[in-house]
Parts: sequence; C-alpha cells; structure tokens
Amino acid sequence: MKKILSIAALGLALSSSLLCAQEQASNTEEKNMVSFDLNKLYLGAGLNHNRIDASSFGGSDTDANGFQIFAGYEYGNRNGFDLATEFGLIQTDNFGSGGDDADGIWAAGVISKGLPEIDSNLSGLLRLGYGINGDDGLFMGFGAQYRVHPQSVVRLEYVNKDLTQSYQLNAVYEF
Repeated sequence: MKKILSIAALGLALSSSLLCAQEQASNTEEKNMVSFDLNKLYLGAGLNHNRIDASSFGGSDTDANGFQIFAGYEYGNRNGFDLATEFGLIQTDNFGSGGDDADGIWAAGVISKGLPEIDSNLSGLLRLGYGINGDDGLFMGFGAQYRVHPQSVVRLEYVNKDLTQSYQLNAVYEF
C-alpha cells in the first residue's frame, strides 16, 4: 500500500512541476505547447549522516550513514530568489541493532538566494518537502551551496525530518 501511495505522490508532484512549466510556456509565443527546458534540469548525488534522537522515547540515540540521488528543475528567479523542485531517493544503513533504516523517496521545493556580499559563488538555501517510506512526513532544511564550476555546485545542508536529522553533502550538475 505504501508503494502505491509513494508512486501516486511522486506522480502528483511530477505533474504539478509540468503544470508550472506549462504556465511558463503560456507566457511565450508557443501557448499551445508544454515547454520543458533541458537547460533548467539538474542532477545530484551526495552522502548523508542521519541521526535519530531516541532519548525522548527512553532509548539511546542512534545514527546511520547513507547516500542519495536526485533530480531537479529550476523555475527561475522571482524577486531575487531562485526557485526549484527536486525529487530523490535516499538510502541509509541500518540504525543500531534494530534493523531499521530511512530508505525512501522524497520531493521538495527549494529556494536559494545568492550571497554576493560574502562571495559571488555562495548561496543560501531553504527546502520544504515530503518523504515517503523511510521517514514518512514533512521535512525542512537549510544550508549553503558553492558554485565550483559554471555548471556545478557543492551543497552542505541540514535537513530535519519527522524522526531523523540528516547532515548532507551533495554535488549538483546543471545541464
């Protein structure tokens, strides 16, 4: 049942992204065609360290390392903020001896803002999303990204999920 809900949620999120792309296309000369600009697509991968604070449940804290892969689509700049949508898959090792992990899929909206006062390649970012299977529920996070190449950025983020806290190091390639 969870897998069916996961696929449905991912399909709904993807269709909403395509509707936003269609809305942008309606402002151009091609009003009857959906425009998907490959130059706004990006792929990413990274490592994460996840922690569960079980002390509030009478247990001890546990942690697990993992990785993730994701894809994103940039919508452009609105009032000085860059907007994007991301979809991904996260895999973690087992937490403690219980055999539980935080494997799952997720979707998130990402807002970033350049910080030229500090460095022209540095941006701050915020995210709000929803995860399914591993750590179900809403999550939010913040971090920074640094442009190391015209098409590549490195991100360092903290993401607070329903049960876990995740520290992430991600690399992103923009087409």
